[in-house]
Amino acid sequence: MDDVGTHLIATFRQFNRFYTTLIGSLSRGYLETEYTLQEARVIFEVASRPGCTAREVQLRAGFDQGYLSRLVTRLTHAGALRRITSPDDHREQKLFLTKAGQQTFKTLDERADNQARQLLGRLSPDEMEELERGFETVRSLLDRDASTDVIGIRGQRAGDLGWVFQRHAVVYRGEFRYSDLFEPYVCEGLAPFLKNYNPKRDGLWIGEIGGRRVGSVAVQHVSNRAEWAKLRWFLVEREARGKGLGSSLLDTAITFCKKARYKGIFLWTVSDLSAARRLYERTGFTLAEETKSCPWAPWAHEQRWELRLRA
Repeated sequence: MDDVGTHLIATFRQFNRFYTTLIGSLSRGYLETEYTLQEARVIFEVASRPGCTAREVQLRAGFDQGYLSRLVTRLTHAGALRRITSPDDHREQKLFLTKAGQQTFKTLDERADNQARQLLGRLSPDEMEELERGFETVRSLLDRDASTDVIGIRGQRAGDLGWVFQRHAVVYRGEFRYSDLFEPYVCEGLAPFLKNYNPKRDGLWIGEIGGRRVGSVAVQHVSNRAEWAKLRWFLVEREARGKGLGSSLLDTAITFCKKARYKGIFLWTVSDLSAARRLYERTGFTLAEETKSCPWAPWAHEQRWELRLRA
């Protein structure tokens, strides 16, 4: 595509070179075995689905038909695969691993796990979580047809508030270029939320995909507006956007506020967060106040939005 920048293309290709070197995919013997990476992939596919056809392997792995045929022939001659004619269609052959092939798969699988464990074991827990989010983002952006994990929303658990603070600091700095003033602003609200927490009036909910935290929203009672709830820390990670999670988080908070008999809900946001603003508008929030400037985003304005729940 003409609109893909040359810098992005160069970065993409540079990462490909880095990663293929990192995992040793260009070595003659993958993971110090006698098999190439391509042969190892065929072994993995057949081990995962015994009795599959070469056509099914081709569709899953993306091999050229002629090249795959040569790979299957080599693996059969090496004693790793066996081909059995299908009883339903004599033109079709089912693929199975031999006993030697099963042992080869076990070796490859164990060594691949060990390789990943050694590479990832150098990272801190936070770095591992960040890397996992990165993997999911790359997959969702480049493979639109990829199956997605279950999206869910749960209540607060130990450590969630710390995650909310960390992700707000990182996301709003990285994506929206907010200044260093934003981080202490978010931090200021954490202690009062915990200190004055009332389960009948306050709540924090976490959005998850496959058990990973990818979003948040909170409701807090405040002394200066006793019958109104303050909506806080509404965030959806990039990888989870466009999947309806933001609407679900907002609906969860609003439902809680109705049960708690709040008169209404108010929130503070920034005018440059257009996606969030559109969601607030669709939910029924209206703009109640706008400041002249925003300390951490001088190009924008702070805004107060409100949703009345009852008279």
